[in-house]
Amino acid sequence: MSKLEKILALVRSINEDEFQEQLTRGDSLDDVYEELMFLAEKIESKKRRTAIIVEHISNCFAGDFFNYLPISEAHDELDVFCMGFNTYIEELKAAMVSKKLVETINEKLVDEKERSEQLALSRDHFLSNVSHEIRTPLNGVLGFTSLLLDSTPLNAEQKSQLEYIKMSGDILLVIINDILDLAKMESKQVDFLNKPFNLNQLTRLVHETFAIKAQQKEIDFKISIDKELPTVLNGDSVRITQILFNLISNSIKFTPAKGKIRLKIKFQDEEDDFYIVKITVRDSGIGIPADKLPKIFVPFAQLEDVSGTGLGLTIIKKIVDIMKGDIQVKSEEGVGTKFSVVLPFPKNDYYFSVSKSLLDKEQNTPDPVNKDRRIRVLLAEDNRINQILVQKVLSKFDMDCVAVANGKLAVDAVVQEDFDLVLMDLMMPVMNGYEATSAIRSLRNHAKKNIPIIALSAVVTASVTDACKAVGVDQYISKPFDSDELYRVMMDLLKKDS
Repeated sequence: MSKLEKILALVRSINEDEFQEQLTRGDSLDDVYEELMFLAEKIESKKRRTAIIVEHISNCFAGDFFNYLPISEAHDELDVFCMGFNTYIEELKAAMVSKKLVETINEKLVDEKERSEQLALSRDHFLSNVSHEIRTPLNGVLGFTSLLLDSTPLNAEQKSQLEYIKMSGDILLVIINDILDLAKMESKQVDFLNKPFNLNQLTRLVHETFAIKAQQKEIDFKISIDKELPTVLNGDSVRITQILFNLISNSIKFTPAKGKIRLKIKFQDEEDDFYIVKITVRDSGIGIPADKLPKIFVPFAQLEDVSGTGLGLTIIKKIVDIMKGDIQVKSEEGVGTKFSVVLPFPKNDYYFSVSKSLLDKEQNTPDPVNKDRRIRVLLAEDNRINQILVQKVLSKFDMDCVAVANGKLAVDAVVQEDFDLVLMDLMMPVMNGYEATSAIRSLRNHAKKNIPIIALSAVVTASVTDACKAVGVDQYISKPFDSDELYRVMMDLLKKDS
């Protein structure tokens, strides 16, 4: 084989392997030329396309991701590479779109979270204002009613009418507490107490509270308390009262005239660390339709054509859940409804052994502080009715009370005069209670700056007590206040201060 034939065979083999083509069939010099020119053109084309690919990939590194590589008619390995690269670009584009979608969703979630937090703050602010605006006049209604019942000679009809007023005020107070408690429980800002209390006595007090209303509807309302029930239990008596109050209130509301209501307290079991108590309220009321039963614990849900907030059962369910108890309901339309609540009450041998004496001590009125003069109290309160009420209450305890209408006047009075204790409202014009307390605690006079201060306020949101502690308030009492509780707290602080 001549050298010409060898060259031609080599070029033809390259063209066949690389380009799957053989252009000529002869063995002449022209055939060699034609095959070489074809090979040169193909190599030049590859060089141009390779340069384009390199430039495009460089652009990708610079950030221009989404330009596709050109596909030629050669269908060679470069085209296979370009097709693979373009497929990668498609997947990258889809991933980038998904990432953008995720980022958009995340941005919306962040916006929603901020909006929810803002709504929660607005709700808390609204509830605080509503609470203050309702509790302030309610403090006067309940306070003066209690004063009249305790200290005024009354005939039977007058006493009965005052009791109706007090009962209506107590019910209104429970409704306000329900609204506030729902908000606090949903945000997990509510704390439960673990103090000794007498469930037997508490149950009878609740029964007496509703006895008049039951008599008005000629309802046969009776209670049954297990003799094996421990005299004293440890827990939050206020929450237990809410459970009883709301269940019985519902029963009286939905039980027609001459119906029956039975409240039963049963000592169900005793475990290592808990006493298990079952509370049952059964009535012969209108009953609950089967399709409504799943919704009775939903906030604001209630039967049609019935007044009320629709919060009572929701509050009960949340209290029971927090206490790790259980609540069940059985009902039949036209027959009646039965609620069963099972609650664990923690026990502690030492704590339980001394709890009864502690309970008795709590129920007794504390001894007055020994002073050679009448106790002088400064009241900072902008509501004139509440000023008169507090002055009347303190005069009953043989105390002098000077009232001022804002925090600035309270600070001036502490500086200029001598007082034993300050009762401080929180929401006042000119200077609020927090600012006034801070100003008093900053005085140079040691005795005046350390004067006992009790916050007496209609604001009852969860953050209030923390804010009071932060500025130096010694104790916090919410309005409407109980006069005996106020006296006990005052005596405790004055004894510590003496």
